[in-house]
Amino acid sequence: MKPWLAALTIVGCISLVAFGPTAPKANVGEDDFRQLEQAWLDAATAPDLPTLRKMFSDDFMGMSFGNGVLSKSDVVPPSGSSDNHLPKSTLRDSTVRIFGDTAVLMGTVEMQFPQKLEDVRMTTVFQKHGDGWQVIAVHMSKEPEDAKK
Repeated sequence: MKPWLAALTIVGCISLVAFGPTAPKANVGEDDFRQLEQAWLDAATAPDLPTLRKMFSDDFMGMSFGNGVLSKSDVVPPSGSSDNHLPKSTLRDSTVRIFGDTAVLMGTVEMQFPQKLEDVRMTTVFQKHGDGWQVIAVHMSKEPEDAKK
């Protein structure tokens, strides 16, 4: 798997565990999950490995552009590595639904590659774990050509 592809999976996915002041509190709302998704994208760009490790559940699973189901170890680079970092990315056009201790965010992520911008469609599933929220699943797909017109 290409390093940027695994990193791209981190993007998404969109997103995240309770850490610092951006974590949703008892009364979580849709905007809280949008902020968590963007915090994840920012951590993946750095890469901020301690933050990424907290954001993703140990039983995380994901799907990206390659074959097979991804695990946490596929999307969070090992210590001392920056192989899987993402280009600067921005969440836009998102919808969030909250179902008790589970939330689903679907939207478009704009990735700023050096030669071009690329839109990726992403679905991120969050689940409350302890006092915070973690990413338990992500599915990413390329935006169809006809959707760009």
